[in-house]
Amino acid sequence: MVKNQDDDGSEPLRIRAHHILCMQGFQGLGYSEEFTRNMTLITEKIQKNPSFFIKIIIEADSICEYCPNLSDGVCNLEMDSLKLISSMDSLVLKSLNLESGSVISSVQLKNLARSLSPKKVQKICGDCSWREDCLYFQEKCLN
Repeated sequence: MVKNQDDDGSEPLRIRAHHILCMQGFQGLGYSEEFTRNMTLITEKIQKNPSFFIKIIIEADSICEYCPNLSDGVCNLEMDSLKLISSMDSLVLKSLNLESGSVISSVQLKNLARSLSPKKVQKICGDCSWREDCLYFQEKCLN
């Protein structure tokens, strides 16, 4: 089921591919208070509304908007970190058989994330600095 707009006529929420996984294991931690508040609001909105639509992208998204590393829509992380993030995005798209720009419902997002094997999650998350605090990673890979 692919749509261009949410049921209420609004545009789909733009979510970076690897954030599909981050949202599954989010537990209120983040880069800053503003980032954490925004991530909480987005995660709750997606979880509470099964027909909410999300556009999967590979650049700064609605979650990144409050990241202290983002300036004028550009991420200011070191090149190694940017390469890691880009790799994670690509691996998520490939693993879930999606393309950048795909629009899916929040239910589809959750089902796709749950479909990933622990081995695949370990490969995608690699050396992500949030692995130790990610409930999704812990559930999939450490149990």
